[in-house]
Amino acid sequence: MQILEQRNIEAKDSETSLKDRIFTPNLIVVAACFIIALSGFAYILAKLPGLINISSTSSQTCISGGWKFGLIATHILTFALIPLAMRVFYKSLIILKWSSKAIFASQLGLSFIMVAIAAEIGWHVTQCWYYENGFTMLNFMFYFFLISAFALWADGLVKKTTALTNLVNVFFAVSLLGISILYYLGYVHESNTSYKTPIYILLTLVFGVLTYRGYKLLKTWKILLFPLFSVGVNLSFVFLLEKFGQDNVTYNALFHILHDLGGTEAGVAIFTWLVYAEALAKQNEEQSLIGN
Repeated sequence: MQILEQRNIEAKDSETSLKDRIFTPNLIVVAACFIIALSGFAYILAKLPGLINISSTSSQTCISGGWKFGLIATHILTFALIPLAMRVFYKSLIILKWSSKAIFASQLGLSFIMVAIAAEIGWHVTQCWYYENGFTMLNFMFYFFLISAFALWADGLVKKTTALTNLVNVFFAVSLLGISILYYLGYVHESNTSYKTPIYILLTLVFGVLTYRGYKLLKTWKILLFPLFSVGVNLSFVFLLEKFGQDNVTYNALFHILHDLGGTEAGVAIFTWLVYAEALAKQNEEQSLIGN
């Protein structure tokens, strides 16, 4: 009888603990951030046309053959890389004794990267895989979910939520709303690409926060390789793509592949490896102490 009563008490405590962990005050801030950011997404959905003018695609430049297969393979690779990264971060953050809230945020952020890439693939299909820097719903979805992904990922590397971390989250949410409005203005003003500049600035800021929090977690200068590839190498090839790849199919495909493969994907792979190495070192250290 005593054992049964003890189990009932433990079950009740466990239930209360679960509710306390899920419905925390921080959830209100996170929910507000999502509402602010998604209102910008809803604004774009209401304003931008769904498809480009199909009649204008008859003279469209297309990429075919080996370059096309290379582009497809590069983008599909993400759907293998990100699930692997999700598993590594999940297991590693548990070993490093990170909170369940942080682990959930990192998992949600990484999954958003796949949403962004899916939108990007759809966008490139409408372009016949020939990259042109335009303003379409699918292009906006790529930027929106990519920024959201890295912001959530950065939030997942916070060990303890503070007023400052909540303020950073609100800033990112308001910024997403702001770039949504600016993106539409860029479309209205005859696809003026200068309106995308705030998107690049916001991406850089998010990467800055993510890199700083990654350094706090890993305590190694090697974390600088993450923004070096994901931002530096990435945007360098984007610059080359827009400068030399708009009138040359080979350059267009080559710089496009390198922008993804040597930029974002390389950066994510490096960060994932560093977290794995840190967790493995901690696990080996603990096993060594137990052995002694």
